[in-house]
Amino acid sequence: MKRFIILSIVLLMLAGFGITSSAVDVEVTLYADQDIDVGTLTVAVSGTNLVVTYNITSPWVLGETHLYVGTAAPKKSAPGQFPYGPEDAVGGVYTIDLTDFTVPTTLYIAAQAEVTNPTEIDPNTGEPPREETAWAEGFDIRLGKNWAMYFTFTYVPPSS
Repeated sequence: MKRFIILSIVLLMLAGFGITSSAVDVEVTLYADQDIDVGTLTVAVSGTNLVVTYNITSPWVLGETHLYVGTAAPKKSAPGQFPYGPEDAVGGVYTIDLTDFTVPTTLYIAAQAEVTNPTEIDPNTGEPPREETAWAEGFDIRLGKNWAMYFTFTYVPPSS
């Protein structure tokens, strides 16, 4: 049984964590401190734009965000080096022009955020508020190095 589960996980990883969509919103869980569900990341197509929205669940509060969207998996897990930073977002929403990509295409997305819970004590400082890094659920960017993650989104333009 154990071998079957391991084989199944490996096959799923080889197949890719893909989401195929051209009109349907997709939600991926945002995890802080590796296992605290703090909300979702919504990926949607609107016209010729990819719209990526950070949706944080109260009492957590969204801070600075960083986003990677590309046609290859990110090689670096440093969010400050991602192509889209907090200056590109409006209220936790990124709008990315899809005409920059050939279509149909598989997009690799890594979404990171700083989140704060004003009602909790920070386990590192012993003081409120609790501050954590959050990542959208997916595959490890640098397996064994840290817990930064990415997922894929296959964009197929709507038929005319």
